Amino acid sequence: MVDLKLKHTIIGALGLLLIVGGLAGCGKQQSANVTKDYPNGSITIPAKNGSICGAPNYIAYEKGFFKKNGLKANLVAKPTNISDLEAGFVSGKYDALNGDFQYLPAIQNGAQIQAAGGIHQGCIQVLVPRNSKIKSVKDLKGKTIATPGQGSTPQFVASIALQHAGIDPKNGVTWKTYDYDLLAKAAQKGQVDAIGNVDPYAYQAIKEDHFRVIVDNNNHSGNSGMAKMGMKKDGSCCYLYLADKLTKQSPKKAKAIIKSYQEAAEWINMHPQQTASILLKKKYVSASKFVNRKNVANLVASYHFGLKKAKGKTDVAYYADQLKQAGFLKSDTNVKQLVNKAYYDG
Repeated sequence: MVDLKLKHTIIGALGLLLIVGGLAGCGKQQSANVTKDYPNGSITIPAKNGSICGAPNYIAYEKGFFKKNGLKANLVAKPTNISDLEAGFVSGKYDALNGDFQYLPAIQNGAQIQAAGGIHQGCIQVLVPRNSKIKSVKDLKGKTIATPGQGSTPQFVASIALQHAGIDPKNGVTWKTYDYDLLAKAAQKGQVDAIGNVDPYAYQAIKEDHFRVIVDNNNHSGNSGMAKMGMKKDGSCCYLYLADKLTKQSPKKAKAIIKSYQEAAEWINMHPQQTASILLKKKYVSASKFVNRKNVANLVASYHFGLKKAKGKTDVAYYADQLKQAGFLKSDTNVKQLVNKAYYDG
């Protein structure tokens, strides 16, 4: 039988070796992340989901803006479930995200991300088939509206318009969920009365299937009718989000990410045709007869890309107030406090 004292000594020695080995491994990993070429280390971005509005992710990578700012970027698939995204940020798996204002309720509920700037204007429409008797948002009362998901931004956009038309978004309509590419077909078959969708699906439904626009959250022109439906003039639809860990513990790295997206957004706004070519050639966006260079470039140009920090915060405050009124934020929400929590001013 091994002496008990000797046994404890052996176990302790083994434990020490494991700890030292683990620390050595961590040290190697950290030194590998921060190099001469990448002084701000590596970042992982859940970017790949086929959307055109995710262009800043791809352009920052392809045109070298990440590298220019000392960042080694890894673009990975974007989870469709918000809870998976939240878990990725909590665990440190993800560092930044190009997303829309649908994340405000998640932030209120503890998601560890902060918006750092509005990055482009609207890409979402509420549509009806061309022969529909629905002429305005007021006609949607008692009707069925389909969106890509409960808590999706198309649902939020439709809900903001509904409340401005005096319709309760929770009880005044029926909501259904379909995949992005099936929404238009559901309306054409009469399974739903209206749809809320994102580009390029919404754009395709308008141009190919002649759907009519009831709500457009891209109100760059300041259309008074859209403004009455709660669609803010020049309002940011999508934002750059950063992990709380970066904004609180690595401000230098956070600023490098912000600068990379700012430069990418400016480049996109100046080069919509080249942006479209890169998105399609590199297969970030799947090409089809309709999703071609001309149409993608037209959409890119219509989004008016550009990272807006101060105005982005104003837009977040506006949409937080709208979502509170629509019932997607808690009824006792202090909007000012939520915005201060949700927005990074660094």
